[in-house]
Amino acid sequence: MMRTIVFVICCLVSLAVGQAYGETPVDSVAPNKPKVYALVAAVGERFSFVYEVRHVDSHLEPYRRSYVDLSDNFLNRSVLQGLDEAIAKIDPDSKRIYLALAAAQVESVAPSERESVAISKIVAELEKMPKRLEWDRIVVVTPAYKLLDINGMATKLQGFGVFTEPLTSARIDLGQGEMDFAQQGREAVATPKGKAIRSKTYVAPFSYIDVWILDPKTLVVLDRQRRFDDLKFADPLSGSLDVNQSVSKKFLAGRILNLIDVSVGEAVMHSEINSRRGEVTVGEPKVVDPSDAKK
Repeated sequence: MMRTIVFVICCLVSLAVGQAYGETPVDSVAPNKPKVYALVAAVGERFSFVYEVRHVDSHLEPYRRSYVDLSDNFLNRSVLQGLDEAIAKIDPDSKRIYLALAAAQVESVAPSERESVAISKIVAELEKMPKRLEWDRIVVVTPAYKLLDINGMATKLQGFGVFTEPLTSARIDLGQGEMDFAQQGREAVATPKGKAIRSKTYVAPFSYIDVWILDPKTLVVLDRQRRFDDLKFADPLSGSLDVNQSVSKKFLAGRILNLIDVSVGEAVMHSEINSRRGEVTVGEPKVVDPSDAKK
């Protein structure tokens, strides 16, 4: 499964971001000098596969983890595409500069300190770039590292990956008829055809990132947006008892790339960069007759 998904991801990223990565868009003609945004992807190339296992009376966590290191900056390139699209929506006349940096090695750092260590190492690299004094904002994406156990997902997720929930509950007799505990704890999922259902088993691509907004001159952090997103899929009509085989690898790889794009974009849209584009003045509320809207 892992090799197939990784191969398809690589192919899709090459097609999706081949035109944008490493190329600076032609400046739009504008009466004022366009703003310059340095877009920095520093998520590394580690892609996670996490799945739950059965455990009885064990102090060990019920999850198994494996990792695949992608090549050719595939994850960074996908992140840069998401950044580019988001900034283009906010400031279409802007000039964007693309940078891909290695993710900070923080495995030996305590989880509570990983975010600060990661961004400090990125800042150290940016300090070596005198051209940054000509930029207006620096937008950096790094993996998020904190523990997480919500929304039917595993703990200790970070960066990008796929979580598989393959376990179902058994039927037991409590003396008052058979009770199906598989009906409890089901999550909202989608089939490959887009139908909304609920299921205990699913495959879930996830994105867990930090987006940092830096001042290029001082390298002070102006804003930080943490974003966790996931998509859960299952196909009860696939005929396979293995949830990993119930969803096409090509379909899943496409959803992974889309999720990264959306996750990065939403973080930027909620950041200081977008809030600076204008101000909203809230006045006194007034009662409106609904019939007036039809006139």
